[in-house]
Amino acid sequence: MPWILLKKLTILEYFLIGIIIVLLTIFSVLLVHNIQLAHKTGVFQNRTSISELLLKNKQTNVTSIQDVEYIDVWMTFEYINFIFNLPENYLKDMLYIDDTHYANLPIGRYIKDKKLDKDIFINEVKNKVKEYIVLHPTK
Repeated sequence: MPWILLKKLTILEYFLIGIIIVLLTIFSVLLVHNIQLAHKTGVFQNRTSISELLLKNKQTNVTSIQDVEYIDVWMTFEYINFIFNLPENYLKDMLYIDDTHYANLPIGRYIKDKKLDKDIFINEVKNKVKEYIVLHPTK
């Protein structure tokens, strides 16, 4: 049995082993990059309490202009629209967002893709939501 391990490899086998090593290296680098990206965009942050608070406020119809301060990078535009009763394309139109994945796009991902300043863009989103709430108070 040990003589099988000592068998000389052909050039094709060395080539295939090399390709496998290169592919494993590339996939490892991509995995690390995606984990770092997820961390930077807030995917791993604890957001349960904020989500529960906002959903509770929405269900009890007490969502207020103060709740706008909870808007953060992990939220999608669709989530913000839902929580604050915004029209589907309100933020898309007001912030001139042309991304085809607008609704399901987390704010943090949009900021990264467009190379925007995080604080400035989040403040723009908050201001547009506040404007809508002031112009369209709930009954």
